Amino acid sequence: MIQFFYSLVMCPGKMQRSIDKRSLAIMDGNGNFLTNQKGILPIYSITKTFIAASIFAAKINLEERISNWIDKSLVPDADQISVRHLLNHTSGIRDYGALVEYNDAIDTGVPWTDEQFAEHTLQKPLLFNPGQNWSYSNPGYWLLFQIIQTNTGVGFADYLQQFIIEPLDLLDTKVATGIFAYDLERYAAEWVWHGLLLSSASDLVKFIRSDLVKPLLNSSDLVSVPIDHRDWSDPRSAYGLMVDVDRRFSHNGDGPHYSAACFHFITTNITACLLTRSEEAGTATEELFRIAANYE
Repeated sequence: MIQFFYSLVMCPGKMQRSIDKRSLAIMDGNGNFLTNQKGILPIYSITKTFIAASIFAAKINLEERISNWIDKSLVPDADQISVRHLLNHTSGIRDYGALVEYNDAIDTGVPWTDEQFAEHTLQKPLLFNPGQNWSYSNPGYWLLFQIIQTNTGVGFADYLQQFIIEPLDLLDTKVATGIFAYDLERYAAEWVWHGLLLSSASDLVKFIRSDLVKPLLNSSDLVSVPIDHRDWSDPRSAYGLMVDVDRRFSHNGDGPHYSAACFHFITTNITACLLTRSEEAGTATEELFRIAANYE
């Protein structure tokens, strides 16, 4: 039973501190790269797709209440929240990204502890009863990788290496720790509470197209999402993915100095992923929407 659990077991080796500026990969329906611009960059929230795939690879029952793994001293409503609720952001657990306290703390350069993250999110009243609404929750995905570690007895980074990275031959994908980029001297990977991966666009294309991702797209479990954007017609939340029904599935990741996005276009079977250095959130997503005009 988890109470306050601590940290990822990280991949060995010295962490890369010099990050590339851009990586773009486009793959056709036959598995051929139409574009493959190399580069390794942070993928921020696309890490959630890897976490979701790990839950399925570990064969964890989505209907189980998280109190089977998570102590109520950490999440008071653990016996009401299922694994499924965490996966599709319907748990009601609050996020931290917009908190003034979180953003002020980043300026200090000292990442919050698990206890501090939990105090501001997991231990606050739920936004709504689980399953009754949708609200994006990074802490929900922190809980998911705690569940993976407790259920399997293997540290998440080691599990990821064994069941996703090695089987798919993702040579550029690794877990980030500490200061991971030359231009983010005061921003450690631990500010991303659910964990942060570094990867390349070509690795992400291979991952998104793999059989490991297919279970995340169960059409009967899609949840309507309140997105008002000209390029989304029917946005839904899947497990670690966003779906525009019958058009594309995707995820993006934005954080300090970097932007990432990966789209799979359903009708043409084209997959495009872009990782780029950017001072503005959403840069990679907007560029991929422009690329989509050629492939949807």
